[in-house]
Amino acid sequence: MSKNSRPALDKLKALYDRLLGLSRLPLVANTISYTINFGLQLVIQLAFFLFISRALGPEGYGLFVTITSVSIMAGFVVGLGSEYLLLQRVAVEPQSFGKYLGHSLIMMGLTFPLVLPVTLALLYSLIGDSVPLSTIAIISLTDLLFTKLVILGAQSYMAFDQARKQIVINILAAALKLAFLLVATMLPGTLTLDEWAWWFFVAGLLSAVVACWLILRDLGRPVFTLIRNDLKLSMLYCIEFFSIGGMRDLDKPVVVHNLGADAGGQYAAGFRIIDAASAPVRAFLYATYTRHFRQAQGGQASSLAFGVKLLPVTVFLALPVAAFLLLTAGFIPLVLGEDFAETPIVVVCLAFYPLLMGLSGVGADVLRATGRQRVRMALLIGTSLLLIPVVTLGTMVGGLAGAALFRFAVQIALTIGTWFFILWAKAPAAADKAGR
Repeated sequence: MSKNSRPALDKLKALYDRLLGLSRLPLVANTISYTINFGLQLVIQLAFFLFISRALGPEGYGLFVTITSVSIMAGFVVGLGSEYLLLQRVAVEPQSFGKYLGHSLIMMGLTFPLVLPVTLALLYSLIGDSVPLSTIAIISLTDLLFTKLVILGAQSYMAFDQARKQIVINILAAALKLAFLLVATMLPGTLTLDEWAWWFFVAGLLSAVVACWLILRDLGRPVFTLIRNDLKLSMLYCIEFFSIGGMRDLDKPVVVHNLGADAGGQYAAGFRIIDAASAPVRAFLYATYTRHFRQAQGGQASSLAFGVKLLPVTVFLALPVAAFLLLTAGFIPLVLGEDFAETPIVVVCLAFYPLLMGLSGVGADVLRATGRQRVRMALLIGTSLLLIPVVTLGTMVGGLAGAALFRFAVQIALTIGTWFFILWAKAPAAADKAGR
C-alpha cells in the first residue's frame, strides 16, 4: 500500500466511525427507524393507492375517500384524546403505562357508541344517494374502532421510544389492506365499493387483534381506572387532533360535494401522493415528538431553542420532496390512467405542502410541550373552520386547481400563525428579563 493512500483510508475510517457513532444516538436511531417505518408505509400505501384507484375509478375512489376522511376525523373523538394523553404521561413516567392504557380503553368504550351513529348520519346526508348505508357503516366501523386500536398500540410504543416495534404495527395494518386488496382485485368481475368494504373490514379487524396482542405481550396489561384529573387535558388533545384531522381530510368531502365524486377522486389522488411524499418530514416529526416534552422540563427557552434547531433539518428534508413532485407530476396519468388527467395540477399546487407541514408541526410541538395547548387548539380550530368556505370558494374560482391553491393558503396561514404566537410569547419574556 502506498504512503499516499494511507491518509485517505484513515479519513474514510474516521468518517465511518463518526457515522456509526451518530447512528447509535437515540435521536438519530429513532429518526432512521421512523424513516424506515414511513418509507415502508410509503411503498405499501402507493401500491394500495395505485390498485384501489384503478379498481374503483375516480368516482368510486372519491366516495371511498369521503367515507374514510369523515370516519378518521370522527375517530379522534373516540376516546376523547386518551391515546395522546397516554403518550405524554408515559413518556415522562413509564411506570404509569398500565393505568393510562386502561383509561384509554374505558374512554373508547364510553364514546364509541355515541360517535358511530352521528358519523353514519353525517355521511348518509353527504353521499347516501350514491352509497348504501350498510357500506358506509362497515367502512366507518373499521376506522372508528379497529384503526383506533391500532393507533393506540402505536402511541404506546412511541411513548417508550420503541420505534421499531411501532413499525411492526403500522406496517402490518397497511400491508394487510394491500394484501386483501390484491386478492379482491384478482377475483373474477369488477371490484365495487360495496364488495371492498368487507375486505377492508376484515383487514382492519386482523390489524387490531395483532396490535392488542403485541401491546399485552411487550408492555403489560391495562389497569382499568378512570383518571378524572386528566380529563381536561385529554379533551384538549381530542379537540386539537380533531382539528388536525379536519385540516388534513375535510377538504376531500368539500371537493366531492362541490365538484362531484369524479373530481373529488382526482383531488384525493393528488393529495394522497403529496401525503405519501411527506414521509421523510413526518418521520422526523415523530422521532422528535417525545423529546419536546423532555426539553420543556428545562423551561420555555429550552423548548424553543430545541424547536429552532429542528427547522433547518425540516427544510433540508422537504425541499427535495417539492422538487421531486414538481418534476414527476406530469407522469401521474401514465401510472393511474387517463381518468386522473387533472391530478397533476393538484400535485403541482401542493408541492410545497410537506415543507409547511413540517414547519407548522415543529411549532405545534413547541406549543404543546410548553403547555400552550389552548393557543395551538385555537389556531387549529380557526383554520379548520376556514377550510370549508375557503376550499368551497376555491372550487368556484378555479375548479380542482383553485381548491388545491386555496387549501395551500390555509396551510400557510396555520404555519405563520403558529410561529407568530411562539415568538410573540418569547418577546415579552425577553423584555421583562432585560428590564430586570
